[in-house]
Amino acid sequence: MPHISVVPPEASLDQRVVITVSGLQPGAVVTLQLRNHTLKAEAHADFRATDAGLVDTAAHAPIAGDYEGADPSGLFWSARFDQGADTATMIAALSTLEPLSYTASAAVAGATAASVDFVRRLVAADVVVTPVREGRLRGTLCSPAGTRDVAGVIVLGGSDGGNLYAFVAALLASHGIPALSLAFFDFDDLPKSMIEIPVEYFAEAVHWLRGREEVGRARVGVLGFSRGGEAALLLGATVPDVAAVVALVPSSLTGGGISGSDFTAMAKPAWTLNGKPLPLLPPSWDAASMKEVQEAFAGGKPLAARAGILRGLESAGSRVHDVAIPVEHIHGAILMMSGEDDQLWPSTWFAQFAEARLANAGFKHPHEHRSYPGAGHFGCLPPNLPAGTSVARHPLVPMRFEFGGTPRDNAAASADFWPRVVTFLRQHLAA
Repeated sequence: MPHISVVPPEASLDQRVVITVSGLQPGAVVTLQLRNHTLKAEAHADFRATDAGLVDTAAHAPIAGDYEGADPSGLFWSARFDQGADTATMIAALSTLEPLSYTASAAVAGATAASVDFVRRLVAADVVVTPVREGRLRGTLCSPAGTRDVAGVIVLGGSDGGNLYAFVAALLASHGIPALSLAFFDFDDLPKSMIEIPVEYFAEAVHWLRGREEVGRARVGVLGFSRGGEAALLLGATVPDVAAVVALVPSSLTGGGISGSDFTAMAKPAWTLNGKPLPLLPPSWDAASMKEVQEAFAGGKPLAARAGILRGLESAGSRVHDVAIPVEHIHGAILMMSGEDDQLWPSTWFAQFAEARLANAGFKHPHEHRSYPGAGHFGCLPPNLPAGTSVARHPLVPMRFEFGGTPRDNAAASADFWPRVVTFLRQHLAA
């Protein structure tokens, strides 16, 4: 009788998982289906059994299906979302920190021959999850049980607001790194809009984390996604206690605000420092950009904002330096990641701009920018998540956006970059 197995059966999201089917007729064509119940996504691939009656996703390439080449993660990242689900709903589901529930099944001649249910965990068994509501700080602290005086990390989400990236903090904690997922707007009693958020709020989180016994006097780093990557660079440039910065698809310029359907927020500063608004590069109000926004807002056409932002950068010329984050003031190592096909905004341009400032200043600390051809804005997420869509609604702005990247390239970027993040933080936060 055919038998399907998943090894290991309760892996962490970022672990390698191999699906095999044994007991097949030699040469039989087998359809493997992987259903992600939690994220509402599904992938299929056809395999030809070996002479030993075996299919092994780590060693065998499918002969047809949703991905190509031998890849044990193929069925995970190539999964296509059900109608109504997308990356936004995926991140919201991940924020609950509940295990991801799957069913893997093998069908021969259209009939299910074997199936197995399994989970992938976001929170390791030894990780303690603590809601944070102290002073004005709001978020979630994830730390291995019994941790004392270990370097920690602050995790910042993007313009989607809330406390959606606690799952990233949980994954870092599973690697022994205490991590605080810090909400900074649209969560609990925090401001509803990302307008004039004080940099001091993030600085307060650094000092709070160092006051915890889990971290103590150890070093603190910051990791941010998208607008959170912008905030991470800004925090690192402002607070000397930040020893390492990871900025994923970031901007290296201080930008405008986010406030749902109120597009005038884009002309208001997102950040303040010492009570004063930080300058921002004015948004593009040229005719082409306005037409693109109107079509996206009124007609449901996904907005690829990258082109308009590039036009704005070109027209600004040397004025971009007036709104540049002084990354050269960061007191530690910097790791940046960008997708060269990022259609939400030109993250590669922004990272290259930051790199140029570091070079011109003779920056003494280690710094690296890794750009991924074919990857989009979502190529920065942890690996093994469905990467089958480049279009998603925004949780706050009532529009759909084009985020760019192919599923394979986004998945490849995630698989390559995530281990580098863990290694970078361990190396540069070590005492």
